[in-house]
Amino acid sequence: MTRYPGLVLALAWSGAIACAVVLMPSWSWLGVIALGAALLLLALPVVLRPALLALTIAVALLGVARVELPVADAQAPMRAASVAGQTAVMTGRVADDSRARGGGGEVLVEPTHVQLGATRITDIGNLLVRWRGPAKATYGDMVRATGKLTLPRDTPDFARRAYLGQRNVYLELQASSFDVTSSGRGLTAIPSWLRARYSAALNAAVPPPHAAMLLGIVLGVREGIPPRLEQALIATGLIHLLVLSGLKVAVFARIIQGALRPILGRHATWPVLGLLAVYAMAGGATPAAVRASAMGGLAIAASHMGRPSHVWTSLALTAAAMLGWHPELAWDVGFQLSFAGTAAIILLTPPIARRVGFLPHILREPFAVTCAAQVGTLPMMATDFHVISPIAPVANALTLPILPVLVASGLVLSLLSLAPELARVVAIPIAGLLAYIEQVGCVLARAPMAAFTIPSFPTWLGLAYYSALAPAIAGGHMPRPSRRFAFVVAAIAPLLISTAALVGWANAPPQAVVLNVGDGQAVLLRGPHGAILIDGGPSPQKLRDELGTVLPPWQRNLDALVITAPGLGHVGGLAAFDRSAKVVFIPKAAIIGSAWRTAALEQATRGAAIHMLEVGQRVDIGGFWLEVVAPEPGAPADQVGAANLAVRAVAPDGKSFCDFSDLNLEAQTVAASRLRSPCTDLLLPGGGRSRLSPDLERAAVRPTTQLVASRGTGRLAAGFPPDVLRTDQEGTITLPL
Repeated sequence: MTRYPGLVLALAWSGAIACAVVLMPSWSWLGVIALGAALLLLALPVVLRPALLALTIAVALLGVARVELPVADAQAPMRAASVAGQTAVMTGRVADDSRARGGGGEVLVEPTHVQLGATRITDIGNLLVRWRGPAKATYGDMVRATGKLTLPRDTPDFARRAYLGQRNVYLELQASSFDVTSSGRGLTAIPSWLRARYSAALNAAVPPPHAAMLLGIVLGVREGIPPRLEQALIATGLIHLLVLSGLKVAVFARIIQGALRPILGRHATWPVLGLLAVYAMAGGATPAAVRASAMGGLAIAASHMGRPSHVWTSLALTAAAMLGWHPELAWDVGFQLSFAGTAAIILLTPPIARRVGFLPHILREPFAVTCAAQVGTLPMMATDFHVISPIAPVANALTLPILPVLVASGLVLSLLSLAPELARVVAIPIAGLLAYIEQVGCVLARAPMAAFTIPSFPTWLGLAYYSALAPAIAGGHMPRPSRRFAFVVAAIAPLLISTAALVGWANAPPQAVVLNVGDGQAVLLRGPHGAILIDGGPSPQKLRDELGTVLPPWQRNLDALVITAPGLGHVGGLAAFDRSAKVVFIPKAAIIGSAWRTAALEQATRGAAIHMLEVGQRVDIGGFWLEVVAPEPGAPADQVGAANLAVRAVAPDGKSFCDFSDLNLEAQTVAASRLRSPCTDLLLPGGGRSRLSPDLERAAVRPTTQLVASRGTGRLAAGFPPDVLRTDQEGTITLPL
């Protein structure tokens, strides 16, 4: 511990910041306490030995204080929410590089002026501006945009709202017009200028899509890659080739050192460090680029001063510096993957390489590196990219050996852009190497079992994975008595975590889960006393995947299956349904269609009772009361949405979830008169394609009612509040009852 004090202190600082960001956001009082305690502990090393122990605790407390202080404006989120849904005119300064998004882009802007009609508003935080069109904005530019302010949305696989909140972003601006009014000036504009010039040089010399591939390989900028090629690179684990990695930084450092050392001698070190920083910023200053450049710079500086470099200390200090500068990086997927992957490569590459010693050396190292990175980042890849690629080690073994050649050639090609004809000639063999990588990706992506799709990877499973991996790796480096203990921990720890998670899963409090099944409806009501499925959405596969993530593996049976409507958006997912229900509820009306009949009869053959429900009935099942508010007796089944089944599910504590199926406006008005009380949560009829009937809105909706839209991608009807939860944006939505 005392041999590498820098490593210990950096780990304490980084760990405290990450925990505070993720687990304790905006606890300003905790920051004050942590700062006071840290100052007291800093005096302890005088009397306490080893001094490193007190310093470690003090540094961890300072890390907590760094996150919680200065005190954030607690009113900014509320001020932002109060203007959501309104049209604004904004001017401001671009605070980050823009990213391409769906035919346009998005960029973080620090607003200097926001106007709502005749009213100027202030102190609503930064804005994430999104636009469509060819406009591009770079760091430091002044921009003007007009558009609608909306609340940020979570995505199915990322707590995006919390991440943006860490960057003081509480609103998005969906811009109908977006213009750059002035370009950034000074040193901050140099990286963007270099990137633009380099991209133009490649496009002039190398044909597409090879130019976009080379831009990604050299600078880590993913622009212009054809979607099919990008999917092939993801499926084969080659997408990391388009990230600024340590290997690319090493190649760049060797090139510039080789060019400057004959001229400047030992004094070349500092210009090299400056150029490394520019290289990282030209690549967009992504976490991976900053990490690689910082570690490379530390190694070069240590060599210049005649000091040995320690890879773990370099890695920890780099993480500590990055988190200290921007604590919200703890949420960033790129940051997590970069550091976890690097640590795994350092630890696991040598033993893996020894076990594949039969491979030629040129293939052995990249194969081992890829296996190590996959082992270290598997939960993150499954969680964030929903894919695991067994073919990745083979693909990387076939492509990584030529990566240094491509990086060096790409850098040289930029110098040859002064002679365009020469550049085109030199680009011919480069294009051949790029085509080789593209073909490796496309061919191997078609191989059987090249990649597995992971619909969902719960957090507890990731904790269980690392609780087994970390002791197992540690045990491999310990003497025999300690090794046995480490392996026992590696076996028991994930078992305990999994057991605790499954027990908590099985005994979860009552909740309504609106499943992300696409353009349709499927709702699971579950609690300690049972589970009720209302409709099945349009896809059997999606329904199976979603139920598999929210129900314990042993819970194969349902207390009830409720079919509210005959449309495929309600019963398509029930085709060949592999779970049994005790009771099937259907509307008491002569509804048309055969798919719902098939689903009901399949359940009947397994022993389910079929009950027909109409307005006024109240059923106690699975720990919920189902209050039927539609259909009316004699409702016309030949009119779309007139005879659907609508229910209000009431939990033991009185909270309720209303599912009005696809009732048409006339049937909604009638159902409104049947409601006993308003809804705590309400699933919008038809996914929110039209407004609720005025009578139903008055009867069912209160200011505290949470509205939910379950549908595929598309606009909601005008007039809904901005806080409607949508499964196409947030994935499966769990509502406590």
